[in-house]
Amino acid sequence: MKKSEIIIKPATKAYAKEFYGDTYTKSFKGYVSLLGGKVVGVAGISFEKETMVLFSDIKKEFRPFKRDIVKGIRMLGKMVDKLRYPVIAVADKKEPAAEKLLTRLGFTPSGYMNHDGSKIFRRFPQWPQ
Repeated sequence: MKKSEIIIKPATKAYAKEFYGDTYTKSFKGYVSLLGGKVVGVAGISFEKETMVLFSDIKKEFRPFKRDIVKGIRMLGKMVDKLRYPVIAVADKKEPAAEKLLTRLGFTPSGYMNHDGSKIFRRFPQWPQ
């Protein structure tokens, strides 16, 4: 098996600034994906007012690395599983697999949509039995 060129690391402010430029000012915890030392993906939980929001953004250079994308999704799933607060996510209508992916991560449709018609999903904490 060929070793991937993608490296996944914990996100930092410097990585977020590299990916988004000066426009991203939100606080979040998550991961970045690096290809050749360049940030090609960012994902995690952002804190917006009193709401936790699951998000992910990738560049086109990252799309061919399907195994690494799945690895990142699994890491996000573990992160969400540890949360003891509700989380929301938007299934971007431009991403055909977004709804299916969110469902696999335990999210359910909220019945609401955002300004561009993308569905809003939510996930409540899974308390131990």
